[in-house]
Amino acid sequence: MDTISVRVESEPEEAPYDTILGLRPGIGGVREIEVGKLRESFSHLAQQISKILQDIRTVGAYRLKEVEIDVEVSSEGGVHLVGSLKAGVKGAIKLKFSE
Repeated sequence: MDTISVRVESEPEEAPYDTILGLRPGIGGVREIEVGKLRESFSHLAQQISKILQDIRTVGAYRLKEVEIDVEVSSEGGVHLVGSLKAGVKGAIKLKFSE
C-alpha cells in the first residue's frame, strides 16, 4: 500500500488545555495517508468543482482562464474546500477571466 506523509493538526477542543495561557492549542503531527484514498478524494472534489463552474466558462465577452481553489486535507484523506469558519483562517476560490 502506497502512503504519503501529511502534516495534521488536531482541533483545539481535542488538544490538552494549557492552564498557563488558558488556550487549547492544536497539536501538530505527521500521519501516513493512503495514496489511493487521497486520489479518490481529489478526483471527487475535481468533479464537483467542474459541475459548479460549468455555467461560467464564459461571462459576456470574457472566458474563464484559470481557477485557484484552496483545499485542506483531513487526517483521514478527505479533501475539503477551505472556508472561513475558524478564526484567522480564510479561504477563497479565485476566478481569472481573459478576453
